Order: sequence, then structure tokens, then C-alpha cells
Amino acid sequence: MGSLRKNCKTPGCPNLHTNRSGYCDQCMARYAETHPKAPAEDKRPTAPERGYDSTWRRFARTYLINHPVCAICGAPSACVDHKYTPADVMLEANGGVFDYDEREYQALCVSCNNRKGRTVDKRRREQYRNDRIRLGLGPGGGSQKNAGAQTTRAVRSDKRAGGKK
Repeated sequence: MGSLRKNCKTPGCPNLHTNRSGYCDQCMARYAETHPKAPAEDKRPTAPERGYDSTWRRFARTYLINHPVCAICGAPSACVDHKYTPADVMLEANGGVFDYDEREYQALCVSCNNRKGRTVDKRRREQYRNDRIRLGLGPGGGSQKNAGAQTTRAVRSDKRAGGKK
């Protein structure tokens, strides 16, 4: 049985689609022509492919119950954030699984989580990649099992010591 076809989100468009974006193929193609850097459909891996499985969902649900306010602004929390190490770096360093130590996380509201992801986590990812290159391990992708653990520990320990990272 095929996927349920839905109306395109573009106002006035009569087409039906099955795309995750909510837009039909014609509207997506028209957008791609006028916006050359438009993201490709289905380019981002699904949540389970990024490591957010049922174990993570259970952990996050419990963590948010125990930490109901944002660690930055005090608003109601909605997200569990990887405090010191960005999620993709943690997964690479730990062989594809998250470290479920509560000290590694913080509860954030959506706006603080988005802001941190655009700024702090971006800088930490760049530092991690640069450290891997400096150590002769390559930019990432993990050909060696724990090749990232060394640089992840360096980022984490420097951050806890109050360093600028």
C-alpha cells in the first residue's frame, strides 16, 4: 500500500504529494531554481539514523521530568541538550551510541537549544575536526574505532576547566 498523498502547502497549488517537506515535486523544483542552495529532499538522516532511538527517548523523557526548566533562561524545558560535546561528535567518539551520563546533558527550551546549536555546537564541531586533523586522524568519519574519544575528552575537559571552546 502506497503512502498517503496530501495537498501541497503552496497556496493555490492543486497538486498532491508524498514528500516529507509538505510540498509537491513541481513546487520544490521551482523553489530550487530560485534558491540554488535549497536543501535536497530527505537529505538529513532520520532521528533513529542519527542515534535517537527508543533508549534515547526514554532517557530524554526521564531527564525532562527531573529537569523541568531551561538551564539558560529558566523557561519550561523541552529539549535535552548535549552540554559539552555535540551529538554527532559524541556518536563518532563512542562507536555510534550516546553516553547516558546525566552530567553530559542539560535541559533547554527550544529557542536556547536552537541558539546553542547554531553557535557553540558549531564551534565545537569545527574544533573537533581540526583536532583530529592535527593529530593525524583525518577530519572524521571514524575509520579507527575510538579515534574521536581523545579529542572529545580534550574538548570536554577544557570546557569544564573554564577554557574558551
